Amino acid sequence: MQIAYKVFIIEEDGCMAENIEALLVQSGYVINYASTGLDGAKVELLCSCERPEAVDGALECAERDIRHCRKSKARILSYRDLELNLDTREVTVRGVHVDLTAIEYGILEMMLKSPSKVFSKISIFETVWGETYYSEDNTVNVHMSNLRGKLRRAADGQNYIQTIWGQGYRLASDVA
Repeated sequence: MQIAYKVFIIEEDGCMAENIEALLVQSGYVINYASTGLDGAKVELLCSCERPEAVDGALECAERDIRHCRKSKARILSYRDLELNLDTREVTVRGVHVDLTAIEYGILEMMLKSPSKVFSKISIFETVWGETYYSEDNTVNVHMSNLRGKLRRAADGQNYIQTIWGQGYRLASDVA
């Protein structure tokens, strides 16, 4: 009697299924896939082999490949020559590191995730500070001014944030 082993993998990177399949096929396993259709594909590997100890070696190789892919595939948001690394929380403009406060970083991350969206002061405050916006004050304006200045200095005067009068802020649509 042959025993069937099941391995479930949840992944964000479609190439990982191919890497794992190649490793397990080399060890004599039969592979079948099933997908949920969501962002991370659920891949079911139905493995049949008379040598279950080979699974450990194949999975160790697969884990090594997964770690390598995670290191080499940094999650980066970019706009023009500005980059924000979501894993290290580092911001660079034209390769120059820009030191940001946690609030400035939060504002920039929010804007880079929706580059054409106009953000009101209320939505910026409630998203970044995580509190309800009750009164009209200059808190958002001050942080936005500081963020603009830091980005502008790193980019030789280029503007990255545009004020849409009466509405809020968005990433600048043209180079100034």
